[in-house]
Formats: sequence, C-alpha cells, structure tokens
Amino acid sequence: MMKPGILILALTQLAILGAGAPPRRPPPQAQVRRAPYAAKGDGVADDTAAIQRAIDAVAGTGGTVEIPDGTYLINATAREGKSGLLLGSRMTLRLAPRAVLKAMPSASPGYAIVAVDKATDVTIQGGRIQGDRDTHQGLAGEWGMGLSITASARVRVQGLTVSDCWGDGFYVARACSDLSFDQVVADRNRRQGMSIVGGQDIQVRSSTFRNTQGTPPECGIDVEPNAGETVTRLLIADCTITGNRGGGIAGGPPARYSNSAFFNNSQIVHNLIAGNRGFGIGISACDGNLIKDNTIQATDGYGIHLRTNATGMTVRGNTVTGSTRDGIYLESCPGTVVEGNTVRGNKGRPIRQDRGCGATVGAN
Repeated sequence: MMKPGILILALTQLAILGAGAPPRRPPPQAQVRRAPYAAKGDGVADDTAAIQRAIDAVAGTGGTVEIPDGTYLINATAREGKSGLLLGSRMTLRLAPRAVLKAMPSASPGYAIVAVDKATDVTIQGGRIQGDRDTHQGLAGEWGMGLSITASARVRVQGLTVSDCWGDGFYVARACSDLSFDQVVADRNRRQGMSIVGGQDIQVRSSTFRNTQGTPPECGIDVEPNAGETVTRLLIADCTITGNRGGGIAGGPPARYSNSAFFNNSQIVHNLIAGNRGFGIGISACDGNLIKDNTIQATDGYGIHLRTNATGMTVRGNTVTGSTRDGIYLESCPGTVVEGNTVRGNKGRPIRQDRGCGATVGAN
C-alpha cells in the first residue's frame, strides 16, 4: 500500500501536469452572414461561394455552419457542373426555420444543390432546399437533386424540407451506410420525393413525401438499385406519403437489373399512404422484406402490388381501402405470406392471386 505522503505527492504532481495542459477549444461555429464569409441571404446575391467558404472552414472539426433566416441563392452547377454546396466530414449544417437554399435557374440536366460525397459524421438540420423546377431553362434531364448523399456514412438529416426540384428531393446512392432521415419533407419535386439506389442501415422516420409529379416514376419514395448495387436493412416507418402521381412507395430494381441489383431484408411499417396513383406500395425483384401495419387509402390503382419475383415477403396487418383496382394483387411472389390484413371497399377484388404466384394467403 502506498504511504500517505507519497500518495499526496503523486496527486500533486498530476494536478500540476493537468494545470499545464492547454484547455480544450469548443468546435468552431461559422455564421455565414458574418465576416469573413459575408453571405447576403437577400434572394438576389449569389451566396454559393460565401457559404462554401464557411463549410470548408468547419469541415473536419466537428463544428457547425449556421445559416440564419433568409433566401440564399445557390449556383447548383458551381462545382464542375455537379453540385452547388459540398459538405465535408465531421460537421453540422444548421439552417434556421426560415432559411432557404434556393437553386438559381439552370439548363443543366443534372446537379445537386447540396451534396455529401465520400464523407462521414455529417448532420443537416432544419430549413429548406428549394429547386428550380419552375424556372429551369429547357427540358433536358431529370437529375436535378435537392440533397444528394453518395458513398457516405453516419449522415443525419433532421427537419429539412426539400421542394420544387428538377429531379429528386433526396437522393441516396453508392453504398451509403448508417443514414437517418427524421421529420424531413419532400414536396412537389419533379421525379421522386426520395430515391434510394444503394446503401445499408438506412432509416426514414416520421417524414412526409407528397405531390411528386412532372416526369416518371413520380413516386413518393423509390427504392431502385442499379446494376451492382444493393439496398438492405432499410426502414421506412411512421411516414405520410400522399398525392404522388406515380405511386406511394416503389421497391425493386428495373427488370433489366433483376440479377445484378438487390433490395432485401427491409421493413415498410406503420405508414399512411393515401391518394397516390398507380399503387400504394409496389414491390418487385426483392427478398425477405416486411410490409406491416400500413394504412393505404384511396389509391388510383392497386393498394399493394407484388410482382416479378418479390420473394419471401411478409404482408401483415395492413389496412387497404378505397383502391380503384384490387386491394392486394399478388402477381409473382414465391414464398410470400399474406395474412391478417383488412382489405375492404376497393373496386377490384380484395386479394387477387395470379396462377402460380407462389404466395401463401392466410386469413385476411
């Protein structure tokens, strides 16, 4: 056992060493209207460079870029014609409630107003990203994205609205992992409210996807991996998906990629999917997904449509009403179980099965 005098001496030496250590500095805060950034936020000036300087100053530090209320014009093709603002790793972009990052009119067929690419530990909070669909110069393309996240991990998006984009409101691709979207809104975007093309462990919760229309597919959420990409362990929960011209939630690769792109082990649960055209939920070429406890109302088409080898699915506890076609249509879904659903008041059959569809239909 250490003698009392020696113990006191040791503690005193540690205290002296601690006193000499430099104090920890808090993560930096960059308010974009202040010097040296001097963004205007007046809806007239091009604020792209000013905000990007603030982002570059904070990236990698764990700090925050603060964007006060105002309208900040963004040149969405500023960075080699690919994006307006590019976020870095270990940073937060925080927009005030009435802060808008608004795309300047462009003739480019594809861009991102805000992009996260090959980055980690990024948080985006609040405010609005607004696209140029009403002022777009020309008719080319369908890839003008609001927020694009590619090849990135541990990205958190909270309370952000993305509207009026030439393409998709939210776009996720290229093997992203550990993403979350919480209380976000996609409104009146032209191609999709949200596209998820590649990634794993993605959560979309308590969010709204509405009024997508302009160029197909026009869905609220479209999970559509391209060749060589996989979407797995996706959760879509407690969302409201309404008034989309194409459909509510679409899942599965295009037919030409059915052997090289995969959507599996995911859950679509407890969502309100109402007033969409084509289908409420339409799934194809996937495996092991769960569709549970959703309320699907007033679809101009099928309520739930499983087609083209949607294998090993579980469809349980959903309420499907008011569809203009069949409530649940099982076209090709080997190993799928459909049970415990409430299907009523649809113009077609409650549940329709094609010959050889391969599903097990229990009590509904």
